[in-house]
Amino acid sequence: MERESARTVMERRYGELDSGRTTLRIAGREYRLREILARWMLDVEGVLSIDGGELGGGRYWIRFLDGDDRRYVVFEFDTGFDILSEMRADSLLWEGDDFFFSRS
Repeated sequence: MERESARTVMERRYGELDSGRTTLRIAGREYRLREILARWMLDVEGVLSIDGGELGGGRYWIRFLDGDDRRYVVFEFDTGFDILSEMRADSLLWEGDDFFFSRS
């Protein structure tokens, strides 16, 4: 049985890159994605916010690129910003040859 790629699993649950929102309303307050990353001290150079969304039941997600690790990352978290799960996908495998040509 062939194993699904991290990209396939991530896109099925959270949609394609940039298909989510750029702000999230959590506990009555609107947050920009960088503000959410700052809660975990991840608003640093090399971490690029991409998108986010709401899963329901007080559960949210945020997707970002960890440039140092070269991975797309999704955190699922609750209204208290406690991280409930994490998924990572290798950006080189995700983008394939386009990774090299899109930056030249």
